[in-house]
Formats: sequence, structure tokens, C-alpha cells
Amino acid sequence: MQQLSRYIFKQLFFTILATTIVLTSIMWLAQSLRYIDLIANKGIPLLLFLEMIFYLLPNLVVIVAPIAVLIGVLFIYNKLIADHELVVMQASGLGYWQLAKPAILISLFFTIFIYLFTLYILPLSFRQYREITLALREKSLTSLVQVGQFNTFGKYTVYAQAQDPVGNFLGVIIYDGSQGDKSFLFMAEKGLILNKEKGGTFLLINGNRQEEDLKTGKPSILYFERYAIEPKEKPSSGEKEERFLKAYERYIGDLLNPKETMAPSTRLEFLSAAHQRLISPLYALAFGLLGVCFMILGHFNRKGQTGRILIACITASLIEIGAMVFLHTLKYANTMIFLSYGLVITAICLCLFALLRNEFMNASLKGRRS
Repeated sequence: MQQLSRYIFKQLFFTILATTIVLTSIMWLAQSLRYIDLIANKGIPLLLFLEMIFYLLPNLVVIVAPIAVLIGVLFIYNKLIADHELVVMQASGLGYWQLAKPAILISLFFTIFIYLFTLYILPLSFRQYREITLALREKSLTSLVQVGQFNTFGKYTVYAQAQDPVGNFLGVIIYDGSQGDKSFLFMAEKGLILNKEKGGTFLLINGNRQEEDLKTGKPSILYFERYAIEPKEKPSSGEKEERFLKAYERYIGDLLNPKETMAPSTRLEFLSAAHQRLISPLYALAFGLLGVCFMILGHFNRKGQTGRILIACITASLIEIGAMVFLHTLKYANTMIFLSYGLVITAICLCLFALLRNEFMNASLKGRRS
């Protein structure tokens, strides 16, 4: 009996692991394509680019792993049914609980594995990722300008309407608020980036600089043919000011009991993020139990298990979507927290109850026959 359980467990483990790696790699590649422009046109070093997208992996693993558990359980048990191995195992004396035991163990294993990511690795990776992006922005304002949208970097805001084939920006607007109580607005037909490797200098061509006169309150306009801007964030005296950590950068304890004084909406956002991390690993256990219950309980269909597989996938999707909706509506009522946990835990309990009930009924039926 133990050999049969190990046989199923081994197949489940390698199938789920392979599915996790494949799905994570596909999503990681799709995410990485969004940042290719940083290398091609913005001059970001390749190693820094690879380090930045590497920190995106933990979040993808947390998203993919529960789905991989569901896919692996459905695939392996469907294969066992199609090859008539499950029928032979039942004939040899394995009950429903023993057949489901490998799926339960592998689901528990991946639940603990995902908790390791959500409680420690995920906030650490997000913090490192944001440190890199902020360092890039502080190093060079011009290297990260995105065409067609307002780009805010510290006390600068840059807008470029278009970009020609050579890489020059067209229709440039720059707001400079780095001069204390003075602020400048630059408008130019064209903008060129010079000395990109040293942080970047914006050379504006055919434009004007607008400044408000503090005495009269009237705007002062200076027209120019060439004007160079070197955007540099001047560090304040003394130690560097500690930045405010966003919800995805914080650990669970800091999310539940933040030290800073913040608005109620921000506190609710932190609370939602904390419970999202606590509930996400439970999807793996719930999906694994759903998959094995739909596959082994009831009579096997000789034409295939397509209907059961579809119902299991739809049910798992509804559970995850429902829990996410409840957590994202915390601003309406804190009872949504209990509803989100209740949805997932109810699914787990119902699956365990169905397995134990069928196991008990099967044992009673065997006792009567004997």
C-alpha cells in the first residue's frame, strides 16, 4: 500500500514541479518583454536588467503554484483512470482516503512552500526590485522617459509627445521643481539626450522657459534655440531620509501593525495585502483536494473525465475570484475578511468531509459483504 502511495506521490510531485516551472517561465518571459526597451533605448546595463526581472520571479511563483497543483492532480489521476491503474488499486484494497492521501500530502507540501514565499521571500524581492527602479530614476531622469505619458521622477515631470527613428523626443514638456520656491516650465519642439552613461543631459531645441515672477505674479518667458538641463536630485544634509515602504514591500507583521501614522484607506490597503498573503497558499490545498475529489469520487466514465475536469477548474476559479473580490472590498466592511477565509476553508472542509464519508461508506459496505 505504501509503495502505491509513493508511486502516485512521485508522479504528482514531478508533474506539479514541471508545470510550475513551465508556467512561471512563460509568465516571466512575458513580463520581461515589457522591460526590453530599457536595454534597447534607455541604456540600462544587461546585468542590472536581469537582476531587476529576477526579483519578479517570487510573485509569479505564488500565482502559478496553486494552479499547477490543480493541473497536476487532475492530470495524474485522469491518467491513472485512463490506464485503469486506479481500478486495480481499488481492487487491491485501497480506499478513497488512501487514494487521495498522495494528493493531500503534495498539496500540503506546496502550501508550506508558498507560505515561505509570501511571508518572507515575496516582500524581500519586491523591496529589492523597487530599490533598483528608484536608483535608476535617481541616477538618470532622461533614461526612463516613456513617450506619450507623464513621467514623474522626484521633483521633475517630463512629457514627450513622440519619438523619431533616431531616438530624439518631439513635443517635450518639462516641469522643474528642484529649485526650492522657484519652479520652471520648459516647452520645446525637440529634446535630445546627451551623456546618457553619466546620468543624462536633456538638450532642448527651439522652445521657451516659463517662470512666475514672485513680485508681480506674472509669468516670465525666455525663448531659446538651445537649452541644456541636467536633472540631478540634490541629497539633503545629514542622513538619507527613509522612504515610505509600500504594501507589497512589507512583511506581514508590519502590514497588520504599521508603525507609521497613515490614512484609513492606506491602512485598509495594508490589511488587504496582509490577508491576501495569508490566504494565497491555502489555494494550493483547496485546489488539490478539489481535484482529487472530483476525479476519484463517484463512478468513472468510460468516455473520459472531461466534464469533471472542467467542473473542477471552474469551481477552483470561482473560489479564488470570490476570495479576491472579498479582500478587495474591505473598504466597505471588515467582515469581508471572514468571508474570504470562509470561502476557502469551507471548500477544504467539504472536500475532506466527502472523502471521509465515502471512505466510511466503503468500509461499511465491505464489512457487510464479509
